[in-house]
Amino acid sequence: MDAYENKIAIVTGGASGIGRALCMSLAARGATVIIVDIKAAEAGRTALEITRTGGNARAAVLDVSDESAVYEIVEKTSADFGRLDYIFNNAGICISGDARDISIAQWKRIIDVNLFGVLYGTLAAYAVMARQGCGHIVNISSMAGFSPFAVNTPYTTAKHAVVGFTESMRAEARDLKVKVSLVCPGIVQTGFYESMDVVNASKEAYKSRLPSRIITAEAAANIILRRVAKNKGLILFPFHARIIWWIKKIAPWVLDRVNLTMVREFRTIRR
Repeated sequence: MDAYENKIAIVTGGASGIGRALCMSLAARGATVIIVDIKAAEAGRTALEITRTGGNARAAVLDVSDESAVYEIVEKTSADFGRLDYIFNNAGICISGDARDISIAQWKRIIDVNLFGVLYGTLAAYAVMARQGCGHIVNISSMAGFSPFAVNTPYTTAKHAVVGFTESMRAEARDLKVKVSLVCPGIVQTGFYESMDVVNASKEAYKSRLPSRIITAEAAANIILRRVAKNKGLILFPFHARIIWWIKKIAPWVLDRVNLTMVREFRTIRR
């Protein structure tokens, strides 16, 4: 039996990118998927696509920075189905730019979604799963969670915090039979670059300087689900992300040089 067959899974940010691919793959493996996203229409379309092909899904509108709403979704799912087997805290946003130009309001939005959204989802699910004595929490960070990402300092700050939080939670949850996994993807082919905001510079000019996408969202989702099924603590992919992880460990000065180059290139297009 597949690890996801007849299971109940919540996926935040499930309307697009890796989140959508996770929803589609989970449903194909026999799970019932609760697709939550701030974009109601896109979440609904994803749920409809799943149900039309014989899968089980429902969509719900959610801003993950709203603590009470996150807890409500988790508790309602648990009450409706009698349990919660998985939560994938995937929702995230990005605002790029020189730190001098990013407003405190923009900083707060990044932290609210990328860190507190993960924290709320984790703690809400943890309470349910600890009561039932089983469950698996999967938090999506980034290779920016262990490596500097110049001109994306708010994003990097939040993702670093997600790494520390998730690694601590894995140890804390173990004796309560709750599993916790941390996912740190590298560059994935999604709409991430298109949806991000770039402050005080041309978005198209900035995007043209970014690395090309290397792995599809569907491939990423399959890697994540295979390794979650094996209860891996750290899920790091693709190859370039693993290389960066090792460079950070043994030769961090290399990343310093790369980031300095990124900053200098960005400042040539800064207004």
